[in-house]
Amino acid sequence: MKKIVIFGTGNAGRAIYRTFKDNKEYKIVAFIDNNKDMVGKDYKGISIFSPNEYDKLEFDYIVYGGVWHKQMKTQLKNLGILDEKIKLISEAELIYTSDEREKSVDNIVKKLDEYLQSKNIEYYLEGSSGLYLLRGKSLSYGSDVDIFVLKYDELLILAQELPKIFSDLNIEIVKFQKDDLVRKKNQIDRICITDNSEEKVIIDIGMPDEYGEYLVTNYNNNKFFYIPKWVYEGGFVRMPYKNFYVSMLAKYDDFFTITYGKNYIEVPKSWSESDYGNLVSIDELKQMCKKK
Repeated sequence: MKKIVIFGTGNAGRAIYRTFKDNKEYKIVAFIDNNKDMVGKDYKGISIFSPNEYDKLEFDYIVYGGVWHKQMKTQLKNLGILDEKIKLISEAELIYTSDEREKSVDNIVKKLDEYLQSKNIEYYLEGSSGLYLLRGKSLSYGSDVDIFVLKYDELLILAQELPKIFSDLNIEIVKFQKDDLVRKKNQIDRICITDNSEEKVIIDIGMPDEYGEYLVTNYNNNKFFYIPKWVYEGGFVRMPYKNFYVSMLAKYDDFFTITYGKNYIEVPKSWSESDYGNLVSIDELKQMCKKK
């Protein structure tokens, strides 16, 4: 029986746990995590250590996956861990959700969709959430469900109304701490709906901003996704999901081709920040808009 350590307790780490927990050829002996708040705790009764404490552990492999896999591998190698001790788990192998989490996500999304429809607020599933829908997967496969509206006034309405509608859940109004590319300090960045379960459900509601010929979304590290405005000109379409419908951009094929490539339906072996087709630095984005 091979002893494995799982790198991360986030969405990918939990998916790796589900993938291996009933496999009799492997024994999960520990987690390692860069989140200092997690170190010293446990997940499913398995202790969590800092990556720097790997030498305290007896293992055959450290296994890892998810969107940050390149950074994880670099970190492990910098710690002096040999290549043969490091194992990447492909996206296709990972079990990204549980029955409980899937049910919770579906119930929240259904209730949110009903409210948005009743108020004539147009929205669409954004990023990987829409991708999972098109792949025939549960929306709970992602670390969160991303839902976008197109008007800032609608974010303001939702900030007022969602705490009443989801009184049994946590509603966090996340604001910009400094001026962003378009929106200003203290304006709403997104609205985050979460529950208190161990398999935390996260629904993020945000919006893109108009910038030149594009609608753009802040990713991280001063990088932005950009989508040409013409992609939004077709409006929205209702698509079946489980026992209800959700909304997508009518030109979703263009949206996902631009972001993930023409073969976006196929599940890649791995995926990282560098694989996105429309992620650029703020300087690159400004230069693109100047050329227009």
